[in-house]
Amino acid sequence: MNDANNWVSLLGTFKYEKAVSDYLATYPHHLEDGLLPHPNSKIRERVFQDRSRADVLLIDKSNKAVIVECKQHAVTGHDIGQLRDYMDVFLKETGEMPRGILVHGGPPKLSQDVISAASKDPAVEVVSYGLDVSFRHSLISR
Repeated sequence: MNDANNWVSLLGTFKYEKAVSDYLATYPHHLEDGLLPHPNSKIRERVFQDRSRADVLLIDKSNKAVIVECKQHAVTGHDIGQLRDYMDVFLKETGEMPRGILVHGGPPKLSQDVISAASKDPAVEVVSYGLDVSFRHSLISR
C-alpha cells in the first residue's frame, strides 16, 4: 500500500469531457434556459463530413443550432479555433450558422488572448464548469 507504483491515478481514467458532454446532452437546460437536444438524432459526438466531431449539438429557444465543445482544463485560443472550425463545417453542411459555446473546467477568469479570440466573428461563448463529487454515509454503523 505504501508503494506508489501500486496506485492508479483517477485523473487518467475518469473522462471529465465525456461526463460533461453526456450531462449537457441529457440536461441541456442546465447550461442555458430553453436549450434542447437538436432534432438531429445524433446530438452526442456529431461527426461532420470532414470527419471532425463536435461534442454536443443542441438547439436554442429561437431554433438556432448550438454546438457545444467541452474541455477538461482551461480554455485556449486553439480550443476556440477548433469550435469555430466545427461551426464553419456545420454552416457548409446545413446553410445555417450555429452558435458556439465552449465549456471548460479551468478558472472562470480568462486571459486577454482568449477573450480576444472568443470575441472575433463568429463569437464563441465561454462557460466554465465545476465538478463536485461528495460522499456521505448512508447508514451509520454502531
